[in-house]
Amino acid sequence: MLGAIATLGLLVVASAVAAYVPVQYYAITPGTGVPVSGLVTVPGGLAEQHLGDVMLTDVELVPLHALSYLFYSLQASDSVVPASAVVGTASTSQYEREGKVDMIEARQAATVVALHELGYPTRAVPDGVIVYQPEAGSAAAHGLAVGDVITAVDGRPVRTIAGLASLIGDERPGVSVTLQVRGMFTTRRRSVRLRLGEERVAGTGSSVTEVCAGMGTDTALQPVEQNGVPAACLGVYPEQSYATKGLPFRVTISSDGIIGPSAGLAFTLGLMEKLDKSDLLAGLTVAATGTMSVTGQVGEVGGVAQKTVAVRDAGASVLFVPLGELHQALPHAGPHLTVMAVSSVAQAVADLEQLGGRLSPPSDARSRPRLAHRA
Repeated sequence: MLGAIATLGLLVVASAVAAYVPVQYYAITPGTGVPVSGLVTVPGGLAEQHLGDVMLTDVELVPLHALSYLFYSLQASDSVVPASAVVGTASTSQYEREGKVDMIEARQAATVVALHELGYPTRAVPDGVIVYQPEAGSAAAHGLAVGDVITAVDGRPVRTIAGLASLIGDERPGVSVTLQVRGMFTTRRRSVRLRLGEERVAGTGSSVTEVCAGMGTDTALQPVEQNGVPAACLGVYPEQSYATKGLPFRVTISSDGIIGPSAGLAFTLGLMEKLDKSDLLAGLTVAATGTMSVTGQVGEVGGVAQKTVAVRDAGASVLFVPLGELHQALPHAGPHLTVMAVSSVAQAVADLEQLGGRLSPPSDARSRPRLAHRA
C-alpha cells in the first residue's frame, strides 16, 4: 500500500513538473475569422455598403510545456513546430517587434495597392532601410533595434537597400560611421555611431552562411573579400521602407492585437470593397491570407492549414491563399469552402469577377492600369 501511494505521489509530482517545464516548441492552432469592414475606415461619403465582406484570419502561437506538447501533438487541426521555426534567431521581444514591423508594412502596402487598383495615383516611394533584425554579434546589435529606419550614412542619404549596401561597401572593416536613424514606432530621430564589422563565411558545404563579425572576434572564420579587400558590413537583416505618395484621403486600417504580414491581401481586398461602387465580392464572404507587396504581389504565409479551419468554421464561402500553399489548405476546406490560389491582387480580382463580382472605381478616381496581371 505504501509503495502504491509513493508511486502515485511520484506521478502527481511528475505531472505537475511536466505542466510547467517549458520545451522549445510552439503549437500553431486555428485562430478566428475577423471581418475586415470593421477594421477599415475611409471618409464617410466614400464608404459603400455591401452584403458581402472580406475576412482575415490568424493563428494562435502557444508556447509549450512538456505536458501540453503531448496534448497539442494529438490534435488533428494543430501543428507542433520547433521554436526556431517560428522566431528564428530572434529573441521573443525582437520577434514581437518584427511582427509589428510586418503589420505596418502590410497596412501600407494594402493602402497603396488598393487605391492604385481603384484608379487613384497612389504610389510607394523608397525612403530608407528598415532594420528588421540586427545580426547577433555585429556592431548593429549594440546600437540599432528592430524597427529603426536608416536614412543616411555619414550625411549621405539612404533610400534603398542597394544604396545602403553600396555606401557600406565603400568602407573598410573597423571604420566608424554615423547613421541617421528614425523609428517606425516613434517620431524620434537620432544619430548612431557604429564601428563596421568584417563580412566572414561560416559553415561548410551547403550550409555556408555569411556573418558580420565584430573586429577582433573569431578570426577562424574565413573573410569575404571584394576586389581583394576585406568586405565591411553593418550587420542587419534589412527591409525596404516606403513613403506613401498621392494619398487622396485618409485611410485607417486597425490591427489591434494582430501582428505579422499575412493580413496584407485581406486588407487590400477589404479596402477595395469598402470603396467599390459595385460589388466586387458579389455578396459572398471571402476570406484571404497572404502577404502584400507594394507592387501587388501576394507572398506566402504560415499556418495556412489552421487558417483554413478558422475561416471554414466562421462560414466563409471563398478563401484566397498564396499560390504555393494551396495544397496545405485543400485537405481542411470541407464541402462548402472554395479555396483559390493567387499570386497577385489582380488575379484575386479576376477570380472574384469570375464568381460574379464587379469592380467599379469611385467616380473621382482616375483610370490607371493595374499593378499586376493574372499569373
